[in-house]
Amino acid sequence: MTPSKTSTKLKYTTYDRQVNPLLRQAWVDLLDRYEWSWFATLTFRDLPKSYTAINRAKKWLTSLRKEEKRSVPYFLALEWTKVQNKPHLHLLMGDLEGVRRFTWWLTWYAQYGAARILPYEKGLGCTHYLCKYVFKDVYQSGVFETRGLRVDEEK
Repeated sequence: MTPSKTSTKLKYTTYDRQVNPLLRQAWVDLLDRYEWSWFATLTFRDLPKSYTAINRAKKWLTSLRKEEKRSVPYFLALEWTKVQNKPHLHLLMGDLEGVRRFTWWLTWYAQYGAARILPYEKGLGCTHYLCKYVFKDVYQSGVFETRGLRVDEEK
């Protein structure tokens, strides 16, 4: 799978499937091609359904895009915690250099629950941040989505 020069949007769901390790590594290699700014983990006070959790994240991302006047490409992975039986989200986010993480942490916290937003360290790569979320091996379910990823032709 090669990213296009235009916006890509992809969704995938796993349900108790065994995932080929080569496929997992291919996804990590693909995600490593992009420039990321933040890694975020978003949780919820209440118990939303999967689609509600994703819609809340998209609402938050839309607010961020509008307020900061940026495209904010992302890779989002949703998983259900086994202990609390709640969904939570992990995002790699781009084009956020110079944006205050605390502002968007506070926005998420005020509306939905806890958040952890860290600067992305390129040296660690996507494997460090998302390898277990790219595809779940044996788990209840996992969902991922990408939006706005673009490859720079000059690289």
